Amino acid sequence: MSEGGTTTRSCSSGRFLTITSGTWSCNSVLGFCTGSSSATSRMNSQCGYGSSCTIKATNSWLTGDPCSGCGKTLYWSDSCPLLWSSWSSWSACPSDCITQSLHRSQSCQKPSGYSCGTAPSQSISCLLIGCTSSTEISRSTPNDLVYRSLTSNCFVAMKRTSFTFRARANNDLQLALGTHDCDDCGTHYEFIIGGWGNTKSAMYYGLSGTQCATYSQAILDQTFFDSFWISWEGNNIRTGKGGTVDSNVIMTCTRSTHFEANYILIRTGYGSSGEWRFPNDVACIHERNGNVDITADNTGCNAVSTYACASGYKQTAGNTQRTCGFGQIWSGYPLVCSDPTCKIDILFIIEASSHTSSIYSALVSAIGDLAGALQISANDIQAGVITFDDTVDKNIKFNAYSSASSLDSAITSLSISSASSSVDLAEALRVGFYEFFTLSNGNRYEAYRHFVLISKTHSQNGSVVANAIRQISKNQVFTIGIDPSSALITDLKAIAGDDSRYWEVSSPADLYPKFNEILQKIAVCPITPLPDPVTVDCKLDITFIVESYNMRFSKTLLAGLMEDIPISSDGVRVGFVTYDSGATKEFGLTTYTSSETLRGAIENVPDRTSSDHFVYQGLIKARDSVFIGTDDREDANNHYVFVVGPFYSETAAVSREIRGSGNNFIFAAHVGSSFQSEYQECVDSCGDYTRYTNTDSYDNMMNIREQFIQKITSCEAIIEITQDCKIDLVFIMDDTDTISTSKFQEMKTFLVSLVTKIVVGDDAVRIGVVTYGDDAITVFNLNQYSTASAVKTAINGLTQGNAAYGRDRRIVEKALLHTLWNVFTKENGEREDAKNFYVVLTYGGSEGMQVSDYGAALQYNSMIELFILGANVTSSFDSDFEGAVTEGRYMSASNFIELQCNSKGLVSNITECPTEDPVPLATPSCKLDILFILEASSSSAGAKFVFLKSFFANLARKISVSSDTVRIGVITYDYKGYRQFDLKTHTTNDDVSNAIMKIPEGSVPKNLLDKALLYARTTYFTEANGDRADAANYFVFSVDGIRAGSAIQGAVINANWPNQVFAVDINSTYAQEYKDAAGDNSRYFFAPSYQNLSSIEAAVLKAISKCPSPQITTTTGVSLRNKAVTAPCLNSLIYMYPKDLTAYTGGSRGMMYLMTDYVFIITTCSRITSWEFSYSRSGWIDFMVWRPSGNNYKLVAYNTIYVEGVNSTIYTVVEYERIAVLENDVIGW
Repeated sequence: MSEGGTTTRSCSSGRFLTITSGTWSCNSVLGFCTGSSSATSRMNSQCGYGSSCTIKATNSWLTGDPCSGCGKTLYWSDSCPLLWSSWSSWSACPSDCITQSLHRSQSCQKPSGYSCGTAPSQSISCLLIGCTSSTEISRSTPNDLVYRSLTSNCFVAMKRTSFTFRARANNDLQLALGTHDCDDCGTHYEFIIGGWGNTKSAMYYGLSGTQCATYSQAILDQTFFDSFWISWEGNNIRTGKGGTVDSNVIMTCTRSTHFEANYILIRTGYGSSGEWRFPNDVACIHERNGNVDITADNTGCNAVSTYACASGYKQTAGNTQRTCGFGQIWSGYPLVCSDPTCKIDILFIIEASSHTSSIYSALVSAIGDLAGALQISANDIQAGVITFDDTVDKNIKFNAYSSASSLDSAITSLSISSASSSVDLAEALRVGFYEFFTLSNGNRYEAYRHFVLISKTHSQNGSVVANAIRQISKNQVFTIGIDPSSALITDLKAIAGDDSRYWEVSSPADLYPKFNEILQKIAVCPITPLPDPVTVDCKLDITFIVESYNMRFSKTLLAGLMEDIPISSDGVRVGFVTYDSGATKEFGLTTYTSSETLRGAIENVPDRTSSDHFVYQGLIKARDSVFIGTDDREDANNHYVFVVGPFYSETAAVSREIRGSGNNFIFAAHVGSSFQSEYQECVDSCGDYTRYTNTDSYDNMMNIREQFIQKITSCEAIIEITQDCKIDLVFIMDDTDTISTSKFQEMKTFLVSLVTKIVVGDDAVRIGVVTYGDDAITVFNLNQYSTASAVKTAINGLTQGNAAYGRDRRIVEKALLHTLWNVFTKENGEREDAKNFYVVLTYGGSEGMQVSDYGAALQYNSMIELFILGANVTSSFDSDFEGAVTEGRYMSASNFIELQCNSKGLVSNITECPTEDPVPLATPSCKLDILFILEASSSSAGAKFVFLKSFFANLARKISVSSDTVRIGVITYDYKGYRQFDLKTHTTNDDVSNAIMKIPEGSVPKNLLDKALLYARTTYFTEANGDRADAANYFVFSVDGIRAGSAIQGAVINANWPNQVFAVDINSTYAQEYKDAAGDNSRYFFAPSYQNLSSIEAAVLKAISKCPSPQITTTTGVSLRNKAVTAPCLNSLIYMYPKDLTAYTGGSRGMMYLMTDYVFIITTCSRITSWEFSYSRSGWIDFMVWRPSGNNYKLVAYNTIYVEGVNSTIYTVVEYERIAVLENDVIGW
């Protein structure tokens, strides 16, 4: 184009203009204007590789002039290349194609720096391309028309009714659904997709069989994967396009009877190979039970997962390795784990009747496989087998096989030799429970016991037996019904006790899918731990006494108890006796020392059958052959435990004798409703039937298990009453001839029952025994036996009819006095710090009815308590006994058996410690020699003398006696005095008190008190008898009659200060004489009767425990009126002489005088050093100083002086008793 010209060049859509070459050339003229320049780049730059461009032939557009002044011409060539390149390859497949897409794009073809706009791109699902995916199973088939199974990929039709798939082929995608995993066996549905050169599809019954549907369109893409689905449900078989079943249906067939579809086969041919994709939904799902860990998690097809029990658990069933197979079915069985200490003995109870004969082989094979899945070993699970129809066969013991495989084989090989149409399911359970679960059959002592009953036929109701089985916490019952009737279903559920332990199947083959559920039940120990053995807080010796009848029930009950009772040589021990018309000792208390060996011994006791049921023979055999010698521990309770059915033989007498012989207790397990009261009487005569247990039938014996074990291991049978004090107790037993031998035995049994509940010992209760008739004798003293056992033995050995007394009369008071004088002595075991308890046992009233007097007299002694226990006492004697004791301490009944029913209350009563607060001992600050002078005449005899002794014994007990402070002696008198013991004989208050109570009474009808006082003054109070020169002599006499001369003797004694006389007047009617004898009313005490001596006891005690007043000094004819004294102020002399007073007007006894006359007023301060006065009679004078206080006077102090006779005297006041006086003080007396 010539210079100056313009032109436009354009390209079609999708292309851009490019200048391939351009020259801006000069127009040569005659050799001039030559030259040119390249314009290619400049032109492309000016056009910008757009779709069109206006080209200009100018220097400015082309930038430059190759030949100035010359004409120029533009030469160029151009083209229109494609804007975008061809498509790139698809992006690489991901490692696992699931939902990702692949991509490709086109690139801009313009030179660098020039944009083409947004580049075209494409995406496609990686699945359509055929990328491998973990969600799909990939298979390829060659062009060979050979069917290949998908089983190796675990993709099967079973458990399905449809599936989807994708495939890519040019033609002929062919599939078959077969009943078997082969193309030459079984029946099939066949599907041809894209056959006949991708022009037609078809469905067939059978391979190349009957065509049932077609589709005549091209269906295969041939480049990308196409999606299809196939479904079969009911009688309809369908196929369609896409990934959603039942949408885009292309073919449907309906068949009246459909084939079973289990396996899938695929192939290609007719010139085409194929690629297939199936859903990878074949992975198995972990079947994991509790307490199981997955250690290798591989759930894919043919992959192996491994499992392990969680920490703290062990394998009891199942497999630790399992392979995932086709149909999402694992090999083996899920791992079952349980407590590491868990041991289980499983008993399979299999029906082997004519009703199961047709399925028996399959049934035992399935049960064998179930057993084969168990962890069989001595430390884990053991299994046994019994089979049944109308009889029961014991096939395999628990310990017969040590591996699961051998056990599986043994069970699988079981056969039915002769099958009956009759079935006794209940008896099969009985045999399993009562006979098969024994140590000798391999049942382990510590193992749980699982019963697995497999039955097809309803028979007798087994729930009663199963209920008995479940009474033991170790036992569980499981049931499996094979095509069961409704009646059998009800029974099996009741037998299992819980629907979760019942399974129901139509056939033995149906058991396999339930294996895991079954194994998790039967091979796992219960979550709830077994209860601990009962706690026995005492030593027990138990002997089971079992009838030789239906022994399998009794033995199972008792053997099972051994698992809950801690057996040891120093705890609970067990012996065993069987009985019928006689009795047999099976083993003794020391034969077995562990619960396990004892259980085995009971299980091995031979079964016997007898029609005799003589319980008493068993009781006697136990008493005489088991509870004997060293086997019979003194510190253990003896429990006689008998088992008997609805039969009876007389046992009451033997039972009472046994119960009364120490720590013996009888327990009964009684079957049936007959003779209940008789056997209740055997365990207790008092209506306490807690040791009696009843059940209605032998089958229900296990129902009493828990209450029975609590009863026979109870330590509450013996209740020892513990005392907080020491008690010396004497039983005083009636031995008159009105008592029969049996009644005397009842009384002994009663006493033994009391002693059983008493803590006997040197620091507790001591026991003695006295028997009596018209007199009494000591059987044994308080210090003869130191244990309750020895006391009981002595009582049991006591014989009736002692010749030491007449037995035709009953005189209780003589027995009391005998006990007082001969038993309650130090040499016979009486303790100073123990109360004395008298317990009288009598079968009637006392002759003369004087018990009330003597009893009251004894109990006046603060250390004595009296109890009376009467049997068959007529009401006319009740008042005598009631009057003898304090309220509530006389108890009576028709016999001692009835009294024994209240033995606990009686023991509490007769051993009750005193509740009164201890009284502080009177403790004088001076030395005193005290002489008790007791009247012992006929008028003070009998109960009176007991009262009198109790009075003085109480006084002695309340004074602090010792050789250095207070000494006490005793004389008695009638017509003269008698020394009972001197002042130095006894050095404690208890010794003195006890000695007083032993003083015999008198019978002489005289009470010469003056002779007694004379004897005491002249003969008794001597150094040889313990009289001390520095101790005051106190004469304390009792008198109940008139005796002159006592005052004279009293005056003589009183005149010899500091000796003093004290009078205890018991209604003598001669009071003035005895007051004068005492010399002062403060030392005279009156009691209206012996029974009322207690009313003066405190006053007497206070008086005789007081030190004597200071001795007076008598001076005649000497005046102290000019004597100087030391005073707290100026020395002064006080002289007052009341001339107008005389002995008769100013000295009346009992009158007080206050001298306010000025002559008696003290005019200065000083101290009174002496009193000068005259007197005309004997007695005490108090000289007083009073001080004015307003209109009143206040006592300052006084001096007490004793005078005797008629005289004038000066009483010099000792230094520390001198009274300080002030001005205006006055005197008085």
